[in-house]
Amino acid sequence: MADRLYTRILYPPDSRQMYPLLAAALAQAPFSSPMDDASIQTHCFLPEPPAIHTVRWLHRQLTGAMIEDRLLGFIDVAVGYDHATQHLAGDRPIGLLRFLALPQDFTLSGEIARLLLKDAEEFWRGHGVRRVRAFSFSTGYPPFQLATGILPSNWEDHHRWLNQAGYRPVERYYCLTYPLTRLAREEVPAAGYTLWPQLDGDTLGYQLYERDEVRMAAARLMERQVMEPSAANPVAGVIELIVASAWRRRGVGRWLLRRMINDALLRGNRTLALFVSHTNQAGLGLCRRIGFEEMDYRGYTLEKQI
Repeated sequence: MADRLYTRILYPPDSRQMYPLLAAALAQAPFSSPMDDASIQTHCFLPEPPAIHTVRWLHRQLTGAMIEDRLLGFIDVAVGYDHATQHLAGDRPIGLLRFLALPQDFTLSGEIARLLLKDAEEFWRGHGVRRVRAFSFSTGYPPFQLATGILPSNWEDHHRWLNQAGYRPVERYYCLTYPLTRLAREEVPAAGYTLWPQLDGDTLGYQLYERDEVRMAAARLMERQVMEPSAANPVAGVIELIVASAWRRRGVGRWLLRRMINDALLRGNRTLALFVSHTNQAGLGLCRRIGFEEMDYRGYTLEKQI
């Protein structure tokens, strides 16, 4: 089998063969939405694809593993800066492993993973990359886990082959949910605070200012129909909740989160979900105090030096 395998760059007409691989992968990741051909064209083939979070793309490449003309797996890689490396924009860019689609056949997935990861390293070396972040939070396809690009722990093949290739976990994420069955109690904001809501398609944004001058906090909700868990539909995802350091521990984040709970309920959503890093202990504590429940889920970002 190995001598029949080869790799080549993928192009927009290949989206038809990418579809079943993506459908199988998305069905195994919570809070993911289906990707049709138009979605694949937008999120996989544009030089600078749309991203929910801050990403700076410099170079991108999709490579497929083939037997004859049949696509068996693909890897989506880039060079640039994700949300965690924006401050390094003047330094050497990093490699980004955005997505790795493998076949369900375990005996075949290892050979395909090794072949695709080898091609990816050649791509990164050609652009002077020395450090790679795989499955970064901010670089995922927007339909994937509410735009969260991390690697689910139940993708065991991926963990096995990435580990063998030298990738090591650097960040762990939890998924927490809140059933939208009743309104939450909101504190009245202090005098002089101004909330600016903004609706953009399926995304509801919040900007909180003091005296219309100093931004204190920002938050965003994104609404989705997801494949799993289907009973959660329609779902609202918290994709951003940031409080400026000077206003932390004043109840600002608690009030904004409760406001989003109420807005999501009033808009007809049944579940509120979010992914939180293990490094964000304050955020985890806040969610648990309000009543969020932790799912049986772990997600990971990995890194490798090349």
